[in-house]
Amino acid sequence: MQTESKKQQRRICFRRYLTALGILGLYALEIRLIGFRIPCPFHYVTGLRCPGCGITRMFLYMMKGDFRRSFQCNQVLFFVVPMLAAAAVVKLIWMPRFLTSESKFYRISSYVLLAVLLGFGVLRNIV
Repeated sequence: MQTESKKQQRRICFRRYLTALGILGLYALEIRLIGFRIPCPFHYVTGLRCPGCGITRMFLYMMKGDFRRSFQCNQVLFFVVPMLAAAAVVKLIWMPRFLTSESKFYRISSYVLLAVLLGFGVLRNIV
């Protein structure tokens, strides 16, 4: 039987994910209807591409089923976003301790992801 706090944590987590999906859905709808996209401030100021540049186009191509073009937009986030989505589903359903922000696994994987994104950000501007 679930404890009341675990149920409450699941409810809070579900609301956060639902809110994030709603915002992303509205942004995708706005792009389809109006065509306005949020420009990257890092690229605007420096002329360089940040690790997140291309994510909007990546998602738009994914929604069309064009995974080749989607991969070309952002090679790292093409793989990272589905893994994060899977982790979110696992967290929502089973609430494992290793996916809480206090766990060692969570901290280490966050630092590894940060290092990968920073490395990708550097490499994509060199090559």
